[in-house]
Amino acid sequence: MSGTISATMVNHVAMDMAAPADAVWQAILDDYVEAKKFLEHGTVASLDDPAAVLGGYRMRFEQNGVVDERVVHITERDEAARRLSAMADYLSVPGGMRVYATYHAQEIDGGTRYAIDCHSQLSVDMPAGDARAGMAATLAEMTAGADTHLLAYLTAIKARVEADA
Repeated sequence: MSGTISATMVNHVAMDMAAPADAVWQAILDDYVEAKKFLEHGTVASLDDPAAVLGGYRMRFEQNGVVDERVVHITERDEAARRLSAMADYLSVPGGMRVYATYHAQEIDGGTRYAIDCHSQLSVDMPAGDARAGMAATLAEMTAGADTHLLAYLTAIKARVEADA
């Protein structure tokens, strides 16, 4: 069997930060509602789309020769819970990828826990041989890579908000 298969990858990461929950929440809003982290490397344009009720944008940047182009819809913004959810279509990923992500600044003793939960749907090349075992190995590798990327992001946010605290 060859070709591609639709697969779902799930990531849950969190990091405790010695900073007020409001500071971590503001970092989430800056990065994902205002798209400030993307403006540093490329272009961001607001969506003129009636479906983008809570906001959204189209962004594009290139880093290390890799193009990243996405359409992002904010799907939930709960100020009281300090929780933001978004849906992003990654246009530059071959076969496409859709990510549903929730960013949450949870107050804990001594600071804040910044948690990210992502569910990603994407096309994956069908592995040769034992397809089930090959797919499990492929998804495990992809999940580990995404976890590493998300934890690096959280580490950078931790440094930023703790320096300002």
